[in-house]
Amino acid sequence: MLSYLHGYHAGNEADVLKHSTLVFCLNYLKQKEKPLLCVDTHAGAGFYDLSNPINTEWKKGIGKLRDVAASLPPMLLDYVKLSEEGRYPGSSVIMAAKLSRGDRLVCYELHPGEFSALKNSMEEFRGDKKPVIEVRRESGLGGLKSLLPPPSRRGLIFIDPSWEEKSEYESVPRSVREGLKRFPEGTFIIWYPLLTLPKVKNAASQRDLLFGLSNGKRCRVELYDTAASHSGSPRGMYGSGLVIYNPPWTLFSSLEEVLPGLALSLFNDERGWRLDWEE
Repeated sequence: MLSYLHGYHAGNEADVLKHSTLVFCLNYLKQKEKPLLCVDTHAGAGFYDLSNPINTEWKKGIGKLRDVAASLPPMLLDYVKLSEEGRYPGSSVIMAAKLSRGDRLVCYELHPGEFSALKNSMEEFRGDKKPVIEVRRESGLGGLKSLLPPPSRRGLIFIDPSWEEKSEYESVPRSVREGLKRFPEGTFIIWYPLLTLPKVKNAASQRDLLFGLSNGKRCRVELYDTAASHSGSPRGMYGSGLVIYNPPWTLFSSLEEVLPGLALSLFNDERGWRLDWEE
């Protein structure tokens, strides 16, 4: 949806969940020297200015973690260290910062303004010892087919749609299913919102659909505000979740460690979290 701008929400509670998990997965995959393909299907602007008054949501997300950085477990501390005081890194920047020579990063963004900002953001990560970076003004879901499987058979696909368009409730699962067929050993991370007033009738079961697109090793993790889940607010989002296919085997224990404290930090006494793991 071209009217959606992540700059209004950068660094919020949802970003904390998705980006700390992304950092963990990248750290794990980069333990091997074999080339890695990373794809960001909904890349956004790259960097986000937290001094911009249009966004105050970061204060309830990354802002809270910065206040207690000294006491954070490694999974969260690694994520917080990537975020500068006045500038927040989106998923594409996190990937670019973690990749190295021999790796490849492909970022997709349709919004003209975000695309231009993304290209500028990626200039900081170009050089002899840096990964090959491509920024494409195309549909990321549509572009996946041409990239999978990568020659190295190693890759991380990050899918973070706005879920503002009803069509995404069909196109995202379809693209993930097709991607897993072409690249069954790849790591796929899919973000989804938890909504009090779903945009489509089957949205309540969307997380189950995403979690059941393929058999094998997969993980589902959610963080949410239990009070907001019953509010019926027209704004609707009371939390969010991730479905991860082929997650690192160490991710489950790390999430078990961080989720109780992270939920408390973000949502206080109204905290809630969920963690499912299937082999």
